[in-house]
Amino acid sequence: MTRLELLTVLLSLKVLLEKGETEAALELINEVIAEAKRKDN
Repeated sequence: MTRLELLTVLLSLKVLLEKGETEAALELINEVIAEAKRKDN
């Protein structure tokens, strides 16, 4: 993941959490984790 991609994900998470959208934030986290696992294999 590049710095720009990481920054984008973190800013997205920040906005979701500030808006109280914890379920959406958790969904995004799970998608990023799944993507990282796919790239490792």
